[in-house]
Amino acid sequence: MNLEHLKTFIAAAKYESFSQAGKMLNLSQPAVSHQISQLETYYNKQLFIRANRKIKLSEAGKTLYEHGQHLITLNEKLEKLLKEGDSSQTIKIGCSNTIGECLISKMIQDFIKLNPDITSRQIEITIGTSVYITDLLYSSEIDLALVEGQAGRYDFISYEFYDDLLVLGVSPQMRINPSDQEPSKLEEMTWLIREPGCAMRQATLDLWKGLDIEPQSVLVYNSNTLIKEGVKNGLGVAVFSKLAICPEVINRQLVVSPFKDRDRFRPFYLLRKDKQFKSDLHEKAWNFITNLDENPNASC
Repeated sequence: MNLEHLKTFIAAAKYESFSQAGKMLNLSQPAVSHQISQLETYYNKQLFIRANRKIKLSEAGKTLYEHGQHLITLNEKLEKLLKEGDSSQTIKIGCSNTIGECLISKMIQDFIKLNPDITSRQIEITIGTSVYITDLLYSSEIDLALVEGQAGRYDFISYEFYDDLLVLGVSPQMRINPSDQEPSKLEEMTWLIREPGCAMRQATLDLWKGLDIEPQSVLVYNSNTLIKEGVKNGLGVAVFSKLAICPEVINRQLVVSPFKDRDRFRPFYLLRKDKQFKSDLHEKAWNFITNLDENPNASC
């Protein structure tokens, strides 16, 4: 099987067009068609369903597209490692928002101190929602994922490395005691929550379900920072990671309280794929996080 042909197939599948794939790869459309045909002959499977000048993946094509991307990524890593040696090893780590904002910097700092042969240039960090980060891990665009909550629809190897305490936060100017958590009062408040796909949004929805409330006034934001600013300015209340609002609590910009019905924690997980290339750097990072004796200290 020719890897260049596989790259052409992946481009055609991505753009759902032989001509567009040709433009991206600087190939003519007949050349793209020929390479796809050779792959179909090699596997003895039809990879695309062609109808009305459009193409879509067959079932065999979907399988090849999923695993072919992993194969291309693995080959690129092997080529780089063999060409440049161990000093070229890099690791891409994806973090969901709270972990990226409050934990990862200190964790990387401690990791490098423990491994002086490793430099910060070898570590690349990506931050996003838990759904976004797990999608990146599934498509092999990152090597490790640190996320809030479980891996969703994917079957990854997972390790719980942190218990994050959740609290209810309000602005002092609202003159509301956050420890007064009568369900009827909570239901009347305006709530600031994250967008779909964010673990903190799910934590808030789980709280509402547990308290059997359905707030009528809800504001949706796509940033933890925007929610903090909104609550600080008296727009409403929100569920926060206590980890993420240390400065605001210390400076009395926010008043917080644990939940009265029970302590609510949100687990943080370290994830990786079972069948993937694992460099020495990858294994060192995995072992460092899984061997932490206690919750890592927050940078805030």
